[in-house]
Amino acid sequence: MKEKLKEIVEEIIDESKIVLVLTKPELRSMVGYAIVAELLKNQDVSGLYIALNVPHSTVEKKIKKLGGDPSRIFFIDCITASIKPVEGKDNVIYLDSPRLMLLEGAIRHGLRMLNGERNFVYIESISTFLAYNSYQAFIKFLRSITNEIRLYGLVGIIFMLDKELEEVEFSQATTFVDDIMDLRHLTMEDLRS
Repeated sequence: MKEKLKEIVEEIIDESKIVLVLTKPELRSMVGYAIVAELLKNQDVSGLYIALNVPHSTVEKKIKKLGGDPSRIFFIDCITASIKPVEGKDNVIYLDSPRLMLLEGAIRHGLRMLNGERNFVYIESISTFLAYNSYQAFIKFLRSITNEIRLYGLVGIIFMLDKELEEVEFSQATTFVDDIMDLRHLTMEDLRS
């Protein structure tokens, strides 16, 4: 799996693609952390990580454990501020929820903070957006963010769980990405080998 993961990441980076990654719910975190850690092994890559389900501090630990350098990530953390008071950090914007009005400004700021030669934007989960926003608002947001990713010449990685959207909604969402990476066949054993 590790060699396959390297191939996947190299293809994404070299072609500056926006990729929709499909995975099983129980593997979303592990697959996501593995992809981000692999991206960050390249010294000229930095990223914007939109943390919708897990606090940025947890993401940093997981990525570091997998050999990536989390200091090259600018985080938009939509969890921590809703749970406890936050202390300011230069590489984190704290939001108390993933409402799109708040996210759009935070993302624009985060994009300006990226300083690698080849950068990425990682969006943790579509379902969390939909819990706080209407589907129509989400589609407008997806259109806007994918256009910004393209204009900045970045790589976009958007995670979606298996059967997260209805067929028509899924078809609409896929019009904004360059490729769909179907990793639903992976098992926990694949990730360990």
